[in-house]
Amino acid sequence: MLVWAQRTVSVLTTRALVYGGLFVGVVVLHLALSGALREHGWNSGLALTASGGAVLGLVLVLFNVLERIREWRGARREMERVRQRLPGGPMCVVWRAPDTTVDEDDDAMPWEVVGPLRARYPKLARRLGVEGVAIAEFEVSADGRAKNIACVDAWPSDVFYDAAREALEHARFQPKFDVHVRYGASYRIPFVFRISGAAKVKERGRRARKLRPTLHAAQQAVDKLRRTG
Repeated sequence: MLVWAQRTVSVLTTRALVYGGLFVGVVVLHLALSGALREHGWNSGLALTASGGAVLGLVLVLFNVLERIREWRGARREMERVRQRLPGGPMCVVWRAPDTTVDEDDDAMPWEVVGPLRARYPKLARRLGVEGVAIAEFEVSADGRAKNIACVDAWPSDVFYDAAREALEHARFQPKFDVHVRYGASYRIPFVFRISGAAKVKERGRRARKLRPTLHAAQQAVDKLRRTG
């Protein structure tokens, strides 16, 4: 509901500004054109009629051009949606945290992220109201950088994995306190892309598969990110 309300307010505000600016422009142009015709010897009635017809024709041409531009942008957006393999409408991801937290294997993920780990939400997916998830597998180099990043799972489109990979490429890791790290080991982190309020709208969009971290390393990473983030 929150997403729908925000989009409705944004659309109505934009339309009000556009129509208000158009009305002011039409009035100013009409008065200026009729005044110029009267200065050239036209009587008031004929000047108002001629200027009104000219302004009306200009408005019709402008609306036609804007409609063509809107159709062109819509076609480009649809082509981009198909290319990115995104669904055509809203889609929600239902995230379920692990039922239990295992503390005895805290060394499953011996690294912690330095600072927040933020992924850029894919622009078109956010505009369409599409939520998604990506599980990335990676290793940590000696300088604390992620390397050998690979996609374990991405749904409903690979654009979510692209955003997760970009976030990992800019992330820095450091060993946990008093933990021995082993280089060459691989770890998995799930990235869940959510839109505030989207998953609460049951009558709009489709419900995604219920996602659970399938690996203990992913569970530990998520718990750590929640505590630090």
